[in-house]
Amino acid sequence: MMLWLNKTIESEIIPRLLMGHKLFSADDQNGEEASEIEVKQTEIVDFCQTLLDGPVEDCFSYIERMQRSGHSLISLYVNLIPASTRRLQELWENDENSFTEVTLALGRAQNLIHQLSPIFVNQSNFSEFQGNALLVNVPGSQHTLGILMLGEFFKLAGWNTTVEIEISSDELKDRIRLQACDLVAISVSTEAQWDTMESLLKEIKRVSKNKGVLTMVGGPLFDFKPELVSSCSADVCALTAEEAIKRVSDLLSQRTRLN
Repeated sequence: MMLWLNKTIESEIIPRLLMGHKLFSADDQNGEEASEIEVKQTEIVDFCQTLLDGPVEDCFSYIERMQRSGHSLISLYVNLIPASTRRLQELWENDENSFTEVTLALGRAQNLIHQLSPIFVNQSNFSEFQGNALLVNVPGSQHTLGILMLGEFFKLAGWNTTVEIEISSDELKDRIRLQACDLVAISVSTEAQWDTMESLLKEIKRVSKNKGVLTMVGGPLFDFKPELVSSCSADVCALTAEEAIKRVSDLLSQRTRLN
């Protein structure tokens, strides 16, 4: 029932709401960049409550109001949405909201990202084509928002990006064996997934159709234990989307200079 509900919201209800809601693109601001106004804690609390209360239309309305007040959609992606989802987790851990309430709220946030994607990637001119990127969760991971948002930033940076939220180890190996990926990124949530992640990194290098494939790792685990970054065997291990894109770009530039 929950799966059916989320699919219905995503495929039918939200597109209809978007037809009646005008969310700003870069062109709506007369070519001027939106001011990078700081997102206040009160706004994070309010948006979090909006995600909890619904309906989905109110979530779009909140984003629209934030843009009208001067926030760019990029800023809201970086600051408002992640902070609100972290607060949702805290509300559940502190027994202030039920698992069902938080799950529905996270579903609304995920649907927001899906539906805002076309507008988000038009907030800035695309960089030149960088390559093909495949972004996946460690098999069995329950976290989805982080990797979805990372995918949005890679699209913005010029990458042809595919995000696979649920994929098995065998499916991943088959994919990269058949398709030439320039970058494979893995999101890891807990230390219990560490050995699986490291095994996948080795397999990616071994079976990839592109023998020069870059590997990258990030995810919620490193938010709680940043000291693990130095222990990861990936080519890039980053804490933020901006850092990840910069480090991958630097590696590609180094390879170009060497060739």
